[in-house]
Amino acid sequence: MKKYWQLLLIAGIIVVTFTVHYIQVVNAKNKEYDFTFEKISGDDKYIDSLMFETSFEYGISYNSLLISKDESTLIDSTNNLREPIMFQRLINEHKNFMRGKALIANNFFEDDTKLIYVKEPEEGWKVKEGNTYSYEIDVLDKVKDEKTSFTIESQLKNRYNWVFYSDITVVDNELKLITKQVDNDGSEKMYHVIIDLKKQQLLSETLLEEATTDESTRKSIDSYNSYSYLGHEKYHVYSINSFDMKSPEQDLISHQFSALNTETNEITDIHLPEGLEQNLQSIEVDDNYLVIAYSTKEEIVIYRYNIGQQRWLEPINESYPVKMLYPELNSTIALNGKFYVMREVNNDFVIQIFDIEQGTLLYEGELINNNNVQQKYSIRITNVYELKE
Repeated sequence: MKKYWQLLLIAGIIVVTFTVHYIQVVNAKNKEYDFTFEKISGDDKYIDSLMFETSFEYGISYNSLLISKDESTLIDSTNNLREPIMFQRLINEHKNFMRGKALIANNFFEDDTKLIYVKEPEEGWKVKEGNTYSYEIDVLDKVKDEKTSFTIESQLKNRYNWVFYSDITVVDNELKLITKQVDNDGSEKMYHVIIDLKKQQLLSETLLEEATTDESTRKSIDSYNSYSYLGHEKYHVYSINSFDMKSPEQDLISHQFSALNTETNEITDIHLPEGLEQNLQSIEVDDNYLVIAYSTKEEIVIYRYNIGQQRWLEPINESYPVKMLYPELNSTIALNGKFYVMREVNNDFVIQIFDIEQGTLLYEGELINNNNVQQKYSIRITNVYELKE
């Protein structure tokens, strides 16, 4: 029987509700792919109210699968051409404002009183050195239901092939953008852009990092904050990665991690513990914590860095009951103080939920294939929601 769920997105401090209506399912009557969780250890309360949005691959097919403790819903692949689940609430509540906007989470910011969208510049490949582009900004006052739009010209005069936003937040009525420019030669520049929302004025465009490529070294810039969170994040964590161009596999030379405090505009370096640089299977950011995890055949190891205090906590070492055939972590998400891990165990899948601050395992459960489907399949977590009937 098809249910209509209210999904409470647990993607940070701002908690918002939305309803998913009329989900199209594949083989709804036969429930060919029916998964539920079976507890291995911990407390069921940590899984009872959750729904996991996953990417589900079987054979040559690809779909989204919603999995809760007691049932699963396979979303028709044709439905994936419509709006992502995380945007359905925004579209339902603010249909006029959302019309015509690219559904890219990094282009949005939302809090209790406002919803902001910043449009990415079009046809970036046409911008030559000495020219520039503009920030096109739409602001919805959610209290008055009034929309304001304005355009501010950038003062940067760089040549670039593509520009996009890695993060958007608002601090004391200042809109703050993490903007990346990429040129067709592979070089990258990352800027911290600050705009006064009240005066509609550009305050600053500060170069944070630059990554270039030469005959011996290739550099790149990566950001690690959650893609699905639309609210304020105090820290933006990123790294400069250097690779050896002379080695056949372009071996990693170094990762230099840094954290930008979006409230004070200060940058601090993050130094990894010895040996961790070669084991960066998973990197997540949640509020005040950077979480780095990796798996061996014998255990999962989780490192936690308190960004505000600039210190590493004792790592979490959780042993496996049996050796793993596939030690790599399948997928991870850090949200609201919890670290969610999915891993493959002998062709099955196990979910673990850790408390980031306390360093404890709260729940471990196996994903049960109730129909005993023999065809090889793969499941990866893409989002986590809190569910209410």
